[in-house]
Amino acid sequence: MTVNTIKMVVLTIAALLFSASSLYSYNRDLDVVRYVSATIKTVGWSSSELESEVLKFDHALTALLAGTQDAHYVQLRFELLWSRLEILLSGDESRPVREQPGVSLMLQQFLEQLARWEDRIYQLDSDSRAEVLALQQELSPYLQRVREINVENFAGNSVWQQLDIIGDIRLRSTIYLGGLLLSGMLMLWLVIRENRHNRYMAYHDMLTGLPNRMNFYQMMARSLTQAERRGTMLAIHMVDLNGFKAINDSLGHDVGDRVLKVVASRLRVALNGQGHVARLGGDEFVVIQPYLRREDARRSPERILQALSGEIRLPDGCLSPRACIGTSLYPEHGTTMAELLSHADTAMYYAKHNPRLSVQLFESGMDERRLRSQKLAVALQLAIENDELDLAYQPIFCLKDGSIESFEALLRWNSQEHGQISPLEIIAVAEHHGLAHLLNQWVLSSACQQLRGWHRQGYEFLKININISPEIFMSGELASTVKAILQRVGLPPSSLVLEITEDTSLWDTASSVDNLHALRQLGVEIALDDFGTGYSSFSHLRQLPVNKLKIDKSFVSDLTTDQRAADLVDAIIRLADSLDMAVTAEGIELPEQRDRLQQLGCAHGQGYLLARPILSCQVADWLTKNWQVRHSAPTG
Repeated sequence: MTVNTIKMVVLTIAALLFSASSLYSYNRDLDVVRYVSATIKTVGWSSSELESEVLKFDHALTALLAGTQDAHYVQLRFELLWSRLEILLSGDESRPVREQPGVSLMLQQFLEQLARWEDRIYQLDSDSRAEVLALQQELSPYLQRVREINVENFAGNSVWQQLDIIGDIRLRSTIYLGGLLLSGMLMLWLVIRENRHNRYMAYHDMLTGLPNRMNFYQMMARSLTQAERRGTMLAIHMVDLNGFKAINDSLGHDVGDRVLKVVASRLRVALNGQGHVARLGGDEFVVIQPYLRREDARRSPERILQALSGEIRLPDGCLSPRACIGTSLYPEHGTTMAELLSHADTAMYYAKHNPRLSVQLFESGMDERRLRSQKLAVALQLAIENDELDLAYQPIFCLKDGSIESFEALLRWNSQEHGQISPLEIIAVAEHHGLAHLLNQWVLSSACQQLRGWHRQGYEFLKININISPEIFMSGELASTVKAILQRVGLPPSSLVLEITEDTSLWDTASSVDNLHALRQLGVEIALDDFGTGYSSFSHLRQLPVNKLKIDKSFVSDLTTDQRAADLVDAIIRLADSLDMAVTAEGIELPEQRDRLQQLGCAHGQGYLLARPILSCQVADWLTKNWQVRHSAPTG
């Protein structure tokens, strides 16, 4: 039996004991109330009220003799006495009174006597002295009897019997109440214990044991109050792990959890009690460090980063986590929690998206750039949904004979609100705000539909090159997405060339190879873009089912001025030939670059010298003039 099961059994027993004790004690208390109400309250109060009415009637007669009251007052007291007798003789609540020995008979006789007095009472006046005295003398026996009844209800054997019954009930109620209190205390102790556990769970992250988001907000509020009162500085560090999603996806969530636990432990050790650390969710942590000078605030993120960078031992090897840290300072960068967190998050955003940075202190102007990114994200989603983006197409030529081999689709966006947006900014916004998948689908669908239109116009030899975002490539959905689009458009897979960057295929070799093989099985060609700028090894390149390489334009630009660049391009071309891969050189802008590439045996090229990107609406006219096999490359 588990601890939780035992706890639930104990709580259930305590709850049942508490409920049973409560119900029984409640019923016994009701017995006491009923008994007291039926005997003391009903009998005692009724008999007392009867004696009071008789005395008031007698006093009214005396007052009439003394001249302090008139006959109307006597008549009023007479009517009230009569009314009281009728209630006692007929009311259900008065039944216990009537059940007393001799009471019912006395009440009936007294009522009959009042009926005989009625005419005499209404004929009284201030001069009826003898009549008043006679009435008082006739009233005296009834007054004496009523008093005796009243006294008997508060003294004698019947009262002692009532007290004994009440005492017995109270004793038993006390015992039951003790059981009730005991079970209640047990339940209260268990509830308090459970509440403490629940409170801990509500304010702490269960995986790392760190304070969670709710707890952090409270700590942050207290820290701000103390910093304001003492006039000290406060630093907020937002810590985010780079590539954590890839760790989860490729190595499993158990490894991801292990990494998070180690990072949490290292953050605690790095602070050494000088601040607070919390986990906001996912791979995002936040650190509060009070009483810092500005110099300390600049050095502190470096120390935290250093503490996190050590290797983490795993069952199958080691892993070194990489993090980025954004920092904001109180009161320099804000005086409220919202401002400081927003600015620290903004600084972290810049650190995460700048490969040369790992830590970043917030600077003025960052908010404006991030606000632009957020606005662009909203506008980009609407532009995708409303088909407001456009594609330009840059031809790729066969360098040997100048014929057109394919078009590379290039994204264009002329926003009504933000103007012309560069492709690099579009892609950065899409990847950061989760729109990369949607954008890739739009580009794939639009470019394939456009190519299908050109095929119908007689240019069946044309192919289309489309750059693929790492996000859609790593999701594992690319092959199914491409297959669905090709089937919907009616385009042969051999007409599609997908360009992936060198780094994309390195993130997870096993899954990369699987994704590429799935695409190659469809008949789609794969080109490795920007080759030479990444970190591919020859053995890695040999494993990838790639059939095209694109030499980065940085090598082409130095081709005729730097012999090492020429030698490197020559080596790439020879390597591609040995692996049966076609080579395309990017960024050809000078005739001598084109000529040198031809001499080195490069198969294809693109660049401003050969042709600039052409808007989709102009491609048809351009093709009409340039689709035939050309004997020399175009000059513009």
